Amino acid sequence: MERKDFIEQVGMSGAALLVMGCFGSCTKSDGGGGSSPNPSNPTKPVDFTINISNSPFNVLQNNGGFYVDTANNVIIAKTTSGMLIAVSSLCTHQSVTLEFQGNNNRFYCPGHGSNFNTAGTVLNGPATAPLKSFKTALSGSLLRIYE
Repeated sequence: MERKDFIEQVGMSGAALLVMGCFGSCTKSDGGGGSSPNPSNPTKPVDFTINISNSPFNVLQNNGGFYVDTANNVIIAKTTSGMLIAVSSLCTHQSVTLEFQGNNNRFYCPGHGSNFNTAGTVLNGPATAPLKSFKTALSGSLLRIYE
């Protein structure tokens, strides 16, 4: 194979990959309304229940405790005032799994240092977009997290 033919084939392969990537990012959007999809399953909204009396969820009985539900990409935390809250567990900057800093009452990204308040609003970047918040309802020891 001559050099010219090789360069032409490499260029065509690169162009094909670029075009396929563009097609993959083109999706149909309904323009809003309705519930947001579950990050781990885009066709299903977040709606699940845990028993905070049972391990590993029992950390939520203590102020400052948190649990990351990797199946739903949700972090559940108990604030210093005793309120149970839930937000997306993935940082909006580069999808690093967040932690809850109970002593500071904030969500922290160990990847690049972004911080979010308990409502999911960015306190400092590099993240610029807020976290998705979820509703919580406690009935006895059963905690429902939903949209």
